Amino acid sequence: METNSPYYLQIAIVVFREVLEIALILGILISATKEVENRTKWIVAGLGLGVGASVLLAFFTDRISSTLDGMGQEFFNGLILLSASFMIGWTVLWMQKHAKSLSGELKRLGNSVKEGKKPLYALMIVVLLSVIREGAEIVLFSYSYFVSGVEVYQIIVGLLTGLFCGSLLGLALYFGLLKAFGKYFFMVSSWLLIFFASATATTGIRFWSDAQIVDPLIDPIFDASQILSQNSIFGKFLHLVFGYIDKPSLTQLITYFVVLIGLAVGLKIAKKI
Repeated sequence: METNSPYYLQIAIVVFREVLEIALILGILISATKEVENRTKWIVAGLGLGVGASVLLAFFTDRISSTLDGMGQEFFNGLILLSASFMIGWTVLWMQKHAKSLSGELKRLGNSVKEGKKPLYALMIVVLLSVIREGAEIVLFSYSYFVSGVEVYQIIVGLLTGLFCGSLLGLALYFGLLKAFGKYFFMVSSWLLIFFASATATTGIRFWSDAQIVDPLIDPIFDASQILSQNSIFGKFLHLVFGYIDKPSLTQLITYFVVLIGLAVGLKIAKKI
């Protein structure tokens, strides 16, 4: 990855999506338990524990990286990037398939707590698990950029921007300000994440090719730098949004389109299920 590119925008969009998912879960639970006394402290406790667990995960991710130096840094970097790509793609498909049923399940849980059928700490557990799941993806994705050479300040700016915008939009959705645009928002953000997952996978394969774990087959398969350099303004834009590479290997090209087409087909299937 070129460190002079504005990768904080990619990080911000991914973090934005994950934080928004957490905000939507919180909004549904809060709405469904309006009349339940002391429900706020349990929801806040679940949120706090989830954030704490994500911070611990971030701390131990670096420790794990240090312990795996003997396996080859390129191997570990590639593994992190490919894992991040998998988790981003899985999130897109999971949300497409389960968004409606998740909303219904959360509302039923809220009603069960309200009616006394389930204990209040059930709210804390749901929030805790939700925050850990999204937090783990944020940590893994951010760390994949770190091991790829992106400056720490870009990662921090991306994290803070995504956190702020996701929380703000979550509040707007909670108060019903963006219901009319929800359908288009999730469609656009899903496709952006699909492109990010494809681009992240190609970078991971590059690391594995450098470590001679994967055969690049033909490297490069073409050189488009004279037509459109990856370091040009438009080239950086295409690389940032769509994962454009001006000198890809054949293995990178195959990886990109396998992930892209696979997730696109998966998204279409998930809509019908």
